[in-house]
Amino acid sequence: MNSGSLFIIAFNQDDAAALSQLASDIGYPNAPVAAGAVTDAIKVLNAFPKTPDYLIIDIGTRGKDILLELDEIAVHCEPTVNVIVLGAINDILFYRELKQRGVMEYFPKPVDAKDIRLTLMQASATQKRTQPSSAHGTVISCMSAASGDGASTLGVNLSYCMATEHNMSTVLVDMDYQFGLVAKSLDLTAPFGIRELFENPDRGLDDTLVEKMLVKYGEKFKVISAPNELRMLPQVSPEFINNFINILRAKFKFVIIDVPNLWTPWTAATLKYSDHTLLVAQLWLRSLTHTTRQLTAWHSAGIDRNKVSLYINRSGAKFKEAVSAEDFERICHHTIEAHMNNDIKAVINAETQGKTIFETGQGALLQQQIKQIAASLAERFQGEKKSDQAPEAGFKKGLKGLFDKKTGQ
Repeated sequence: MNSGSLFIIAFNQDDAAALSQLASDIGYPNAPVAAGAVTDAIKVLNAFPKTPDYLIIDIGTRGKDILLELDEIAVHCEPTVNVIVLGAINDILFYRELKQRGVMEYFPKPVDAKDIRLTLMQASATQKRTQPSSAHGTVISCMSAASGDGASTLGVNLSYCMATEHNMSTVLVDMDYQFGLVAKSLDLTAPFGIRELFENPDRGLDDTLVEKMLVKYGEKFKVISAPNELRMLPQVSPEFINNFINILRAKFKFVIIDVPNLWTPWTAATLKYSDHTLLVAQLWLRSLTHTTRQLTAWHSAGIDRNKVSLYINRSGAKFKEAVSAEDFERICHHTIEAHMNNDIKAVINAETQGKTIFETGQGALLQQQIKQIAASLAERFQGEKKSDQAPEAGFKKGLKGLFDKKTGQ
């Protein structure tokens, strides 16, 4: 058994030697073993050029207290990794908790190498049968650097533009669980949305459940809403987010996710499993501070900076622009890809009417800028050829290069 790569994590240093022998017994004599705290394991894991195909984690005598650390490890892995957990606890409820997080199998110790080898062989065979085709949906996350910077507005109008201008099936997911207003801004009634998904993870995910969550807004545009009332934020596992995203990928050409201004394992997983992230900021100190902190945290979580685009919203709002664009780039160490026009009047008017700015006909320059973003995304990720038109005002020369495929990606 040596198809694919294997990485082993031992939370107890004393188990490292036994795990090395186990790896040899199942056909991986050179498999690396990281022993110690979860932070140490993540550092070793991130040092490898790609996530391993198989991950064995020995949690020793620990129980449910290990779950959050497993979530943290999941953030640093690709969604395709197959995880086996070894431990001293033999409890069905704990087993179910692990399975809900996407763990392939849990083995109480002592373990038999033959059982693990058989499990890995079955996983390899299943993965070959279910390997996704190259024709799958693109996932774009939108997140504000600071609350109110405008990621939700961009997400709504970008989604509408992608569906109407490019005729691509698009879903906008409002993951701002506590304060999301996407449905309200489009005057939609959504009795079944993200709340039912996040608060009932035990029911599992399938296409039928996701279909119930979708609210139609035009022929090609659908919305998954946040709760109408303020609710406590539930715990959501990164693997659950991964499964949800994969279902949406299979149904839509574009999946636009409005990610809340939070840093949790599940928001980190959302960005990790997205193809690209649009970070929306403003030229003022609060936005700059949060942009710098977020980009640093994302890099530590294994999110490639080449897959993050930084946009400055409300460009021209001189009373707020206490920071120059040059200083903003210098301090956060990231290039500003575009400046979006300050047309708060058009945005508020559209929200008041329960429409997009494209439907109200206001904010012509802002419309052009969002169209340019949509065209670049459509070309970059779905191969749609852009028309030979000059770059729209407000964008840096060479914006197209932002979305061009990077060497090695």
